[in-house]
Amino acid sequence: MKKKYEKKYEVTYRDADARQECHLTSYMDFMADCGMSQENNLGFSFFDLIDNNQTWVLYDYNINVYKYAKYRDVLKIVTYVDSIKKFYAVRNFKVYNDKNELIVEGKTVAFLIDTIKRKTIMIPQEYYEAYGVDIKTGGVSRTKFKISKLENIDYEKNFNVRYIDIDINSHVGNVKYVSWIMETMPIDIIKNYRVSHLKIKYEIEIPYGSDVKAQTEIRQEEENLIAIHQILKDGEVVAFLESNWTKYNVNLEINKR
Repeated sequence: MKKKYEKKYEVTYRDADARQECHLTSYMDFMADCGMSQENNLGFSFFDLIDNNQTWVLYDYNINVYKYAKYRDVLKIVTYVDSIKKFYAVRNFKVYNDKNELIVEGKTVAFLIDTIKRKTIMIPQEYYEAYGVDIKTGGVSRTKFKISKLENIDYEKNFNVRYIDIDINSHVGNVKYVSWIMETMPIDIIKNYRVSHLKIKYEIEIPYGSDVKAQTEIRQEEENLIAIHQILKDGEVVAFLESNWTKYNVNLEINKR
């Protein structure tokens, strides 16, 4: 049986936007912390990984947002590893509000790599046992998804990787990619729409001091929008992203309160 882990988080001042709603990036930060907390709880210390020249690297990320939490809301995040297949593991996240409503779901695929050789390595048997994953089958196979490719560049922005952008693995944190693509979106869209679905495929790690470019194409779908994004370093695509934006209804939100 898959072992689940839960942890609570408060939407603080730094997590809320001008609508007093939780930033998408904060949901991602909460989920990342929850996953690492379960690892530690099961005896897999991050420091042990470092000592063994190993680390987990995200390959893709799939997030659905059904409802946005508000400032000072307390959220419960439940996480578990769905499957382990030789070199990679699939982790699920479910975010609940204080009414126990499921408001966000996330799924990540991460590979275990040798930080010296920069190659994937086999996930040890103890991970299967600790997470309650059948070592013979590896659990449910991951569902692959596609991201539309950019056809036109509607908006783009340049960024330099700062020290504050670097995470504990000494490269740009996974959430930073989302911050960059958000900065390319016109303010009218930010104000009048919300992200309801986000897909990310990470291709190449980005080190400190790099110059990167975020590019976005926006496509209209009835009342909603689809934004296609890519992040480039030295002209090479290092990440593909696709975000779905749903029209924000102020009157509907007021009636919900």
